[in-house]
Amino acid sequence: MRDDLLLLLTALACAGFAWAFWHYLGEQGLGTLTVIALIALAADNYRLRRRLRGKP
Repeated sequence: MRDDLLLLLTALACAGFAWAFWHYLGEQGLGTLTVIALIALAADNYRLRRRLRGKP
């Protein structure tokens, strides 16, 4: 029962965040998501390159 309530609260929080994101950013939302994805890709690439550099 407690897990169900926590899952419902998490879903409501995610829905509220999604609404606020698109409501306040509007047409700029897609560009924002693209920038976030590019930053995450660059960070992961940097991490993987450092990991490979340390391997013999």
